[in-house]
Amino acid sequence: MSELQPASAGGQESGLVEVDSVDALQELIRSGNSIVVVGNRTKPALSDVSETTQRISTRSLTGIVEYEPSEFTFTALAGTTLHEINAALAEKNQYLPFDPMLVESDATIAGTLAAGLSGPGRHRYGGVRDFVLGAQFIAGDGNLIHSGGKVVKNAAGFDIPKLLVGSCGRLGAITALTFKVFPRPSEFHSYQLQCDDHQDAAAVIAGAARGRWELDAIDYHCPSRSIWIRTGGPDDVCDAIIADMAQSIGNRNLAPMTNEQSAQSWAPLMNLCFGGPDRPAIVKIPIDLQQMQHLATWCDDRSDRVCLHTSVAGSIGWLAAADGMLDEVDAFLAESSLSGLVIRDDQGPSGRWTIGAKRAAAIDQRIKHAMDPPGRFPSLGG
Repeated sequence: MSELQPASAGGQESGLVEVDSVDALQELIRSGNSIVVVGNRTKPALSDVSETTQRISTRSLTGIVEYEPSEFTFTALAGTTLHEINAALAEKNQYLPFDPMLVESDATIAGTLAAGLSGPGRHRYGGVRDFVLGAQFIAGDGNLIHSGGKVVKNAAGFDIPKLLVGSCGRLGAITALTFKVFPRPSEFHSYQLQCDDHQDAAAVIAGAARGRWELDAIDYHCPSRSIWIRTGGPDDVCDAIIADMAQSIGNRNLAPMTNEQSAQSWAPLMNLCFGGPDRPAIVKIPIDLQQMQHLATWCDDRSDRVCLHTSVAGSIGWLAAADGMLDEVDAFLAESSLSGLVIRDDQGPSGRWTIGAKRAAAIDQRIKHAMDPPGRFPSLGG
């Protein structure tokens, strides 16, 4: 395998250059003018850039280079898929509790961190930024930077790996990452609760989130007015937690999901296909419970074209939209002072990866300049 591989037919994207070594990636960055580094392109809108920008894929830069089960840490190269990592961790009954998404689509560990994508488990355990310990990346000047560490108790230096979370390849080219992991619960149990309307759902979610119960996930499937609760542990423990919770929030009926119901509920969300083939575009929207009600009501009026699912006790909205709807979503979000991260666009490459209200701060540009002095990576504005 050569270090520089022009993409060819057979499922590879035209115009994409693959690298399988850090040296090769450094060479391309130093010699390029405009570059964006991608993985398996499972979140294509985040790397929709101009035709003059060279796309470089690190999906051949793969492998778990170090795994210490007794220390609950691992280090993997940028292109290592979540599927490979999950399989290795499962052999030692360990896992990434933040529920990395798009596993079945072969999303990579670097792409997950760069996009800042965390699943429902973020509610209890925190997101991807809370689990990354160290990062190796190439700055805009071509220098290889090592930041953070390979142990959990490491407070030395500025926490640069956290800056890379959600940077979408605008600050540096990730080559390797170190994460901490947790012991995997013996079982997971899911329950659902039907609500009268979005206001009722918001009240229940607020009560569940501030309660004494350690719930893995609190999600709300807006079209069906159904709250989903997930817990981890033995049957009797989980059932006791849910029984106490149901009584405390007004003797609500929290019905247990069967294994089949649970899979049919969570899997489409985790693969970001919950909108079905008629709503292929996906937008991630930070919200609060009041904004959740406003956004869910707007979606109800356009239910044939958009649908909304919320995670992390109503603080993250996942919006699925039909072809041609993103302009309308953009306008609504801007009017509502909300911002959205476009994970998948509705009509192919557009160069649009953020929509809605613009969030900009002077510190953002100062960080960008410090990490990418030549300006080789795409701007933070698009």
